[in-house]
Order: sequence, then C-alpha cells, then structure tokens
Amino acid sequence: MYLKSRNDSLSKESMKTLQQQDIQFFCDGLRLMGTLHLPEDTGQKPSCIIGSHGLFSDASSPKQIALANACTSRNMAYFRFDHRGCGRSEGDFKTETTITNRFQDYSAATQTIKDHPQLAGNTIGFFGSSLGGSIALLAGISLNTQAIVTLAAPISMHSVWDVLIQNGQDQLLSKDFYEEAIAFDIMDQLHGIKNILIFHGSEDEVVPLSNAHQIYQHAEDPKNLIILDGGCHRLSETHHQQIFMKHTLDWFASFLT
Repeated sequence: MYLKSRNDSLSKESMKTLQQQDIQFFCDGLRLMGTLHLPEDTGQKPSCIIGSHGLFSDASSPKQIALANACTSRNMAYFRFDHRGCGRSEGDFKTETTITNRFQDYSAATQTIKDHPQLAGNTIGFFGSSLGGSIALLAGISLNTQAIVTLAAPISMHSVWDVLIQNGQDQLLSKDFYEEAIAFDIMDQLHGIKNILIFHGSEDEVVPLSNAHQIYQHAEDPKNLIILDGGCHRLSETHHQQIFMKHTLDWFASFLT
C-alpha cells in the first residue's frame, strides 16, 4: 500500500531531485513501515536497493538516509524500512525480534518493491549493515538479486552474542532470539552468493573481521572485499564513510543501471 508522497509541499525544482513515498506492507499480520526514495523521472523505471538495518537500529539511521539520497543521485531508488518492533513498524521488539522474523520482513519488503508500479520489477539490489548484512546475505541466497553490499555482517553469531552480554543488551532480547542466534552459521550457504561487495572495519569491536574474509572466500565472482583500516563497527570516521559511499554507489550502478 502506497501512502501519501512526502513531496506535496516541495517546489517543482526540489521534486526533480528528490521524491519520497511512505509505504506500508504486512508480514505475519504486522504492519511494517518504510520510505521509498525515488530519483528524478527519466522516463525509465529505476532499479531499487532494499536496505536492512542493524539489530538495535531502525530505518531512520543516518547511514541509511545518506545512502538513500546518494542512490537517487545515481538514478537508483532506495527503500529503507523498519523491521517489526522497530521505528514506525508494529510489533514488540523483544518478542518479535528473531533472525527468521527479520528475514521474513525482508522478503515481504522485497516483494513489495517488485510489485511497485514505478520501479523496474526484478532489478533490485540488497544492502545490510551488521545483523542487517546477515539478513541481506540470507536474502541473496534465496531471493533473486543483481547485487549485494554488506557492512560489518556476521555469518555466525557466537562472538556477537558475547558482546551483547558484555553490554547488557542480551536482556533486551528473547530466549527465541538467543537459541536461533547461537545456532546461526551460514558459511556453508555462501557459495550461491555473487556480485557482492563486502565492507568491514579492521578494528570492529562487535563483529570480528574474520567474518568478512569468510564471506569473500566462499562467495562466487564477481566479488570484492574492502577493509577499512582502523574502522569501527559503526563506521564513525568521515573518511571511511566517504570510501563506503563511493564504492557502494559504483558497485550498485555497475550491476543495476
């Protein structure tokens, strides 16, 4: 369902460079909310990148918004949405947050974008950071996509769970999440992944760098791994953000436009 566009009060000049639509869709009976960023109308339906945010984040993160706006400048659309229990979406965070549920949310978002009348159907890319990167990988294994970009994505949750315990964040999550996370390991499924660009900070304090090396080792060509020297999990340094943005846009553009 497509709600009122956010550009009603903008000038025609602004509308040429930015158009946003609030979109709601449903998964497991829950209403999920997202924002679709559309590029200037060129007469051709644009491809679209679908973003998945991190475990304790939501679709309003600065990283997602910056990437969405940058994609529209390259004639690509971007859809950022709140997983269940996050941001504007329905659901209780603690009881609804599991890896399986996040993948279900992402699958529903992907189908919503494929069905959108202003977009180029199956020409889509996947992006995810942290746990969102894991979800993008799962989607890349089982859903049709032309390109994937991940940032600080874990393919196993053992060491990540230790960090959650140290930070007291494990108390915010359910037993169902814990049991699923401890068993989570998708290394043997990565052989079906291709057209993937992998980012990871060398000093990531949450997800070990070894995850990025394992993704790169097991994925198929074309693939690329960019290690951000001194980079932390949140990608807080401006120069790292600039490297990430440039290469991400170039990667998606090379496969989607």
